[in-house]
Amino acid sequence: MTTKATESPRQTLLKLIDMLPDRECIGAYHALMLYVRQTDPVLWALVTAPEDDEPLTEEDIIAIEEAKAEIQAGNWISHEELERELRDSL
Repeated sequence: MTTKATESPRQTLLKLIDMLPDRECIGAYHALMLYVRQTDPVLWALVTAPEDDEPLTEEDIIAIEEAKAEIQAGNWISHEELERELRDSL
């Protein structure tokens, strides 16, 4: 396999995963999970957290619909802009 100079490690890793035969994926999965557990306890907690099975409340649904309407209306800012605003407010 060749990698392009412009390819990120993530892109290369995804290619490698796609190339693995199904029977080998479980080993790669366990290796990555072990790596995450040993290197980043916060990410490990997120990866292994139980799925949120709490149903949406009527208030949640209204808030989601309002947010969707705001996005449709173009009332949003990019992540970069938000970072700038937060940095400037300090």
